[in-house]
This record gives sequence, C-alpha cells and structure tokens, in this order.
Amino acid sequence: MVDGTMFGSVSATDIAVGGLKAQRTRMNVIANNIANALTTRTPGGGAFRRQMVIMRGDQLQPTINPARFGVRVKAVKTDFSPLRQVYEPGHPDADGNGYVNYPNVDVAVEMVNLVAAQRAYDANVAVVVSDKRMRQKALDILQA
Repeated sequence: MVDGTMFGSVSATDIAVGGLKAQRTRMNVIANNIANALTTRTPGGGAFRRQMVIMRGDQLQPTINPARFGVRVKAVKTDFSPLRQVYEPGHPDADGNGYVNYPNVDVAVEMVNLVAAQRAYDANVAVVVSDKRMRQKALDILQA
C-alpha cells in the first residue's frame, strides 16, 4: 500500500484523464478520415486509406505502474481493406480502364464511431466532475 490505498495516489480523475486523451485522439483520427473521404491522391501516392485507433487498457493491480492505469492509445493503424473503385474515365486519377480508386472510408460508419467516441469522452468528463464533487464533500465534512 502506498498513501493508504492499494493503488497508490492514483485517483479516478487520473484514470478518466487517460480516457479523455484516448478518446480525443480517436475523434481526431475519425475527423481526419471524414475529411479525406474523397481524397484520391495523397503525397505518398494513391488514395487516402482509413486510419484506426487501437486502444490498450490494463487491469488495476497493486504492482502495475500508475502511469498505465486506464485506457491509452496503443497505435494508429492504416486500414488496408480494398479501396472503392468508381468508373470515371475523365478523372485525372483514373487508371487505364477509367477507374478511380477512392478511399476505403464509409462516412456513415465514421459518424457512428464519432458518436461512440463522443459518448465515451463525455462519460470520462462525468467521472472527473463526480470525483471533484466527492473530494469537495469530503473536505466539507472534515471542516464541519
């Protein structure tokens, strides 16, 4: 035990802040996917490819490093699923057969993911607010 608790001085706020950071990253990646849903040419060549956030969480244990509590972004990976091909022979990025490769981004799926990320973000904010209220109540009780 450290600081009288099994997990040291890590609070619910500390864990929720990790969740806030992870969900913010997720929302940024989703926004980038939506912004590039029609990008047929990137600086690296070819159509834009959807990005995905991979998150990692560790279970609370007395021996775990407090910096690893909660969820965090493990990686941002490229989705290598097939690109969408559209027949547009007049398009500057059309191949010899007149097909243009469009990103593998489904805007409807991205919007659903964005709503889920926003709700998870809001839940983490609620944890921070609740933890702050509980700490204030504890101080009020001690002062009485």
